[in-house]
Amino acid sequence: MEERSLNTKEKKDLEWGKEAYKSIIFEVLYEAVDQKQKTRKRKSVKTGPANDAADMTLPTFIAVLLTLNLCQCGRFGCPTRVQIKPCLCNEKSRGLDISCENAKVDQLREALASVAQTKQAIWYLKLRNNHLGTLPSHLLQGLDVRHFIALHCNLSAVDESAFSGIADKLETLDFAQNAFERVPSHAIENLTALVSLNLNYNRLEILHAEAFKGLQSLLRLSLYGNRIKFIDNLAFVGVGRNLTRINLGANQLTAVPSRPLKNLALLQRLQLHENHIEALLPEEFAIMGGESLDVLDLANNRVQTLPPRAFMSLQVLNSLDLERNLITNIHVHAFQGIEDSLEWLKLGVNRLEEIPAQPLKNLSRLRQLDLRGNNISKVKEDDFLPYGKNLKFIYLQNNWLTSIDPIAFVSLDSLEWLHLQSNQLNTFPYETYSPVLNTLQVFDIHDNPIHCDCKIAWLRDWIQNKGASIVKLPQHTRCETPEEYQNMPLAEIPNDQLICVAKASITYAAIFVQLFSLAVWYILS
Repeated sequence: MEERSLNTKEKKDLEWGKEAYKSIIFEVLYEAVDQKQKTRKRKSVKTGPANDAADMTLPTFIAVLLTLNLCQCGRFGCPTRVQIKPCLCNEKSRGLDISCENAKVDQLREALASVAQTKQAIWYLKLRNNHLGTLPSHLLQGLDVRHFIALHCNLSAVDESAFSGIADKLETLDFAQNAFERVPSHAIENLTALVSLNLNYNRLEILHAEAFKGLQSLLRLSLYGNRIKFIDNLAFVGVGRNLTRINLGANQLTAVPSRPLKNLALLQRLQLHENHIEALLPEEFAIMGGESLDVLDLANNRVQTLPPRAFMSLQVLNSLDLERNLITNIHVHAFQGIEDSLEWLKLGVNRLEEIPAQPLKNLSRLRQLDLRGNNISKVKEDDFLPYGKNLKFIYLQNNWLTSIDPIAFVSLDSLEWLHLQSNQLNTFPYETYSPVLNTLQVFDIHDNPIHCDCKIAWLRDWIQNKGASIVKLPQHTRCETPEEYQNMPLAEIPNDQLICVAKASITYAAIFVQLFSLAVWYILS
């Protein structure tokens, strides 16, 4: 019978089973030792002292087993399953991994008190689906925790002394999917070693002044999926200057929060996707500073136009995501100031009707251009000039492309991925694609109404040879016309069937008829 891997529930049951089995074994062993001692006492009363070497064999053996196991516990620190029920303990190289689910506060106190007695470092302490309301004081007393995670615990408050014993040790704090309406500032302000704070999916509506005061080591802050409408200008005052990543996605912001962010000189990644931002003003980013900003995510907002010098102050911006907005117009100078830094640009799922060649022309380091899901109908000869020399990834799928100029790809010396699927292209001339065939690693043209004749025979041969691993979904790269090949995969049509109708003779005949008609008309007139 073929082996199958265990699912999550089965793995959990197996761990619990191992711990329960271990507890039973030790109880049996202790009982055996006790029984043996009683037997020895009865024998000594009746027959005198027994032979120590013989009588001590079983207890000594059991003692050795116990000693070996206790040594192992001393090394890793996991108590028995019975001692920490309903929690689980796994031994990791850097410390213990403790998980507690569906437990009451009193059960958690007892279980964690047993863990505390081991005096071992806890690498992860994970609470899930425990109805707590408030994280109480002393719950973590005596524990040495590096990463604390409390998910789905209905937390809305934290006792100010909850972390008093681990304030200088805790590195990660994850309060995602709880019920916080306000950042628990007083409870976390002494967490001087905290590197990552996650408050995703809570009920925050505002970030008050000095909300993160005291977090001198904080590098990553995630506030995704809240209801934040307002951020006080002093919200980040008091946080260390090391903060490099902020996720404010899926909130209700209507503008870039430039003033609250202005003192975060080392901020490298700013995520503002899935908000209600309608305009991008150059002065907003100028106020923010952004001297170190490397990644800016503005996807899924309501931006309609990119004004001149919109990102002028973001001198080292490397990645810009503007997909799923309402963009119809990009000013010719929209990307001025980031020409020598921008490498990754996403403009997919907007309302562009053509490739914005003029705004893009000076992006000398651009490697990825994503224009999928727009209303682009053609690729013109200069659409990738002169910036195309470093382009490696082009996404043009799900547009309305009907034609591509024969020399449009001539300048794309480094192109590796070309996505043209789900358009209205019916022909793929060899002359158009030959400049990029030697560098392509991914070529996707499926879901186009392809006309299969002699002009596409080269592509059929290429798919069966060098392009076999390059063309994606070859079975879905099908002919639309002529009718006899409709819905057939291009790769399955024999070469001798890919023919072109001789139009030349028809053309000459038409010309002859026209000339003959003119001659008759001239004679008769």
